[in-house]
Amino acid sequence: MSGLVNVDNLCKNPENHKSHICELKKADQAEKIAELQNYPKFICNNCGEKTNQQGAVCAPGPYHN
Repeated sequence: MSGLVNVDNLCKNPENHKSHICELKKADQAEKIAELQNYPKFICNNCGEKTNQQGAVCAPGPYHN
């Protein structure tokens, strides 16, 4: 792998993509992901991941449980 970030073309914040949950999963950062998902308020409209922080996913939208 080249070390380049694989940016989804639907990412609304590509400059911060390497800290999005999809990239954290690729980096096996389970502890960090758990911290970002303990009280979800947002959902990614690309992959469906739920998160506490709008900036932690590529295409955030409101999440209501």
